[in-house]
Amino acid sequence: MRYHVIADGDTVLGFKYAGIDGDVVESPQQARRIFQEVVKDQDVGVIIMTDRAAETIGEEVTRILYESRRPVIVSIPGPEGPSATRRSLAELIREAVGVKI
Repeated sequence: MRYHVIADGDTVLGFKYAGIDGDVVESPQQARRIFQEVVKDQDVGVIIMTDRAAETIGEEVTRILYESRRPVIVSIPGPEGPSATRRSLAELIREAVGVKI
């Protein structure tokens, strides 16, 4: 199982130093194309995306999150910090299992 990063250049470079491959995306069209390619790669088990990259193709990311067990998609803050629309862990748990913590 491999990890793959889809993000801005600085984030991809940082993960590359840790031995994780990735693709730099600069437009929603590019993000969508690369995301679709990476999702099809059976060797990729975890896709790491910055909030901004994930938001540009939100519907596709959400579809994979809810309809597929693999790959796991992890959204992280980019260099600009966390997204204003980023949901907290408690909100995600409440949505996933219906339990308020």
